[in-house]
Amino acid sequence: MSFWSAKETTELRSLKYLARFNPEVLSEDTNPDFEFDYIDIGGVTLEDGVRHKEAMRFETAPSRARKPVRSGDVIVSTVRTYLKAVARIDETYNGAIVSTGFAVLRPNADVDAGYLYRLCQANAFVSDVEARSTGVSYPAINPSALAAIKVPFPDLATQKAIAAFLDRETTRIDKLIAKKERQVELLHRRAKQAVAELVTGATVEGLATVETGLDHIPCIPAHWSLLRAGHLFREVAEPNTDDLPVLSVSIHTGISDRQLDDEERDRKINLIEDRSSYKCVRPGYLAYNMMRAWQGAVGASTVDGAVSPAYVVAKPTRDLHSLYYQFLLRTPPFIEQMRQGSKGITDFRLRLYWEQFRLIMLPVPPLEEQRRIAAEAERELAHADEVAAKIVRSVALLREHRAALITAAVAGQIDICEYPTAGISTSDRDRFRFVVGAEIIHQHRSNPRFGRVKLQKELYLAETHAGISELDGNYLREAAGPLDRAQVEETERALEAKGFYRKHQPGGAGTLVTYAPLPKAGQHTDDLKALLGPRADTLRSLINLLRDLDKEAVEAVTTLYAVWNDALIDGHQPDDTMIINGVLAEWHVEKGKKFKTEDLSRWLGWMKRQDLTPRGQGTKTTTGRLFV
Repeated sequence: MSFWSAKETTELRSLKYLARFNPEVLSEDTNPDFEFDYIDIGGVTLEDGVRHKEAMRFETAPSRARKPVRSGDVIVSTVRTYLKAVARIDETYNGAIVSTGFAVLRPNADVDAGYLYRLCQANAFVSDVEARSTGVSYPAINPSALAAIKVPFPDLATQKAIAAFLDRETTRIDKLIAKKERQVELLHRRAKQAVAELVTGATVEGLATVETGLDHIPCIPAHWSLLRAGHLFREVAEPNTDDLPVLSVSIHTGISDRQLDDEERDRKINLIEDRSSYKCVRPGYLAYNMMRAWQGAVGASTVDGAVSPAYVVAKPTRDLHSLYYQFLLRTPPFIEQMRQGSKGITDFRLRLYWEQFRLIMLPVPPLEEQRRIAAEAERELAHADEVAAKIVRSVALLREHRAALITAAVAGQIDICEYPTAGISTSDRDRFRFVVGAEIIHQHRSNPRFGRVKLQKELYLAETHAGISELDGNYLREAAGPLDRAQVEETERALEAKGFYRKHQPGGAGTLVTYAPLPKAGQHTDDLKALLGPRADTLRSLINLLRDLDKEAVEAVTTLYAVWNDALIDGHQPDDTMIINGVLAEWHVEKGKKFKTEDLSRWLGWMKRQDLTPRGQGTKTTTGRLFV
């Protein structure tokens, strides 16, 4: 059975012909003091690769820490195959030791490491691995069965093209996923902040307030009062009856309103057959997990139920709306109060007993105000959850698209040359070029070191480092560094046509270019903020960082950046020697004449100190008219 489509089935080869399996193993007489980074199966995911490593010594390392890996290797889990642990090893993890639960694949000379990695990420390959695995609770695949799996095997040039395409496209998708996940995070954070302002009375403007003298709630509305928790609630331990559902308290959602199912019980609590030691909760009761109160595990019950003996249950002693106090006690200042009151030497041993909880000072709004605040807080959180759910669904679809794209590309179902890439309209691109160019020139308006070369280089860095992808440059590896001549000339023409700046080159072609201000010089700032948002500040910081560099220095820095960034886009982690060699020997013949190794090494060190280091974003430079 093959999980590849019928078209590829006749063009498949066994994986063992693409790579050497487990080429290195640590011997048992390895030096006990040998130190290394250890990668276990739990630290690897299909989408993100290696997410966790642990430094250790051979003497104290687990017996499964035995397989060394090198840059370019691909690791595939052969045990617990449902985890789908696959990763590409780059320079960051070169020399690490991985678990014997991985198969280490070292690509043959006619196999591109990037292609091999994407091949092992493909849905068809993963499905084949799972189908060949044996065992129910601990499924595993025999190494020989893994080696026998058949996969597409195009020529090396096609492999490289597919790997580069997928690196580019998955990076774009991953950035979009990260942006959406950040939106979800901010959405929940804003909702929690809104709730915190509601429950502490900070939302009503012009309302008279009084100071409390307390750090966790410095002031409250004047018509509120303050009481200790022990004056609002009393601890109760009503015996449970077998017919009451077992509930739990979540640090995210408060007390559940339904009984835990068998799977949840096994996972969340150690359910005792005799439930008589469980505590009864009634609607309006407050309950908190003694061991997790410092994380916000507190809630108000809306149903009759039972909770674990590890919970404290508190019954109101007066008319109050317990849900208000659930929201209040889950705000950071009150969570901190519960943490400070907990007993224990480390976080995981902290316990909050009633004797300490009862001392916490709590605000007491009028009862109807408690109800109104709680209702508003519920609406605020429900709206955030509703919007977040839509974003989460869109992220799931993006992940599905990413996985399908990888499978289709390695299977040869996509014509890489004709596949459309994301882009923007020409009119939008020209607006960004005009505004960014105007900002660069404006910020350098009194800088005698500024000229056309710096404009060119800062446009490139604006796109690749400041993340202004809308500049949409096509940068060539020419003598002066990454250059998009059409981009610069179009920017200059637009600046003059709109009355901002005019190019000034009195000495003729090949001589110094400066920019003379026109009547509208400096009047671009509103457009800059509207188009770039927070990226405008990043752009200004970049310009300011490069302000004092002369033409040769900015050329050296930008070319080093481009070589480094190109390597990251290709999935490599170059060291300093590789970056410098890329400038001197692989860029343009003029670079070797213009710069020395020690000069580039000095500028590379400066870049790292200034955090002017690439992240593999933006467009990759192309050879253009190299050596012509």
